[in-house]
Amino acid sequence: MTIEPVATKSVEKTLRHAVQVLAASPTPLLDARVLIKHVTGFDDAALIAKANDPFPPHLLTAYDELIARRAGGEPVAYISGVKEFWSLEFNVTPDVLIPREDSECLIERVIASFASDAGLSILDLGTGSGCLLCALLDEFKNGKGVGVDRSESALTIAEENARKLALADRATFVTSDWFSAVSEKFDLIIANPPYIREDDRVTLPKDVCAYEPGGALFAGADGLDAYRQILISAPLYLKAGGMMVMEMGFDQSDPLLEMVTKTFPEAEISLIYDLQQRPRGICVDRRAGGSRGQKKD
Repeated sequence: MTIEPVATKSVEKTLRHAVQVLAASPTPLLDARVLIKHVTGFDDAALIAKANDPFPPHLLTAYDELIARRAGGEPVAYISGVKEFWSLEFNVTPDVLIPREDSECLIERVIASFASDAGLSILDLGTGSGCLLCALLDEFKNGKGVGVDRSESALTIAEENARKLALADRATFVTSDWFSAVSEKFDLIIANPPYIREDDRVTLPKDVCAYEPGGALFAGADGLDAYRQILISAPLYLKAGGMMVMEMGFDQSDPLLEMVTKTFPEAEISLIYDLQQRPRGICVDRRAGGSRGQKKD
């Protein structure tokens, strides 16, 4: 896809032109701003201060090309190569799922459940970019973790992110199909497994279904196949006083509650809600009375 060059080279009008080109996007202004900052190196303050300055002419073609890619449906995160999650910047490629704000509710639940100085051992199932594990290790300075994924390409990205965030000394990444290469028990197991129904593939936005890895999205006819695989072995790898949190689709709470309760009949089971107050995760608390090691207010 090609677009006509803008008539003026001011930063503001270049941005406005890009917004018009991206009219079909649900977030045209945000997309245009992210990409203009990516090309120019401007931060938000510079973007405002330089609004009436000439747009750097040597960067105009590059910016137009990025806007054309976004107009064609490619996700902004894959174009820029980075995505923020939990106020941390992660490298992303089409080998990994793009981190999403909804997943932050899992991190919030863990933080609310353990003291900040807890020396947690953490297992991140299907780590992808490593965003969940890295966010937790950034919060729990005494913690150590293992991220597993069956995709070696994804693990390469996760390792890059751990180094980038100065967490590599506390994060290990292993090629594993769920628990297949895991040999120890953990205080915390966290996972954002695939949970989209196969029939829902046609209803997804193009920038999701055409670009993000299908193996990280789809999980059988009812979207629960990954949970079935995880729950077969999870009790063997979660310590008696441990916790497991998993992301889920907002309409999957009833069947997943039933599955998890059968797997962990002795545990306290609860739902985790996102910012829209939709059920977005499930928590298995194996601690005595759901309070061992709990964070004190």
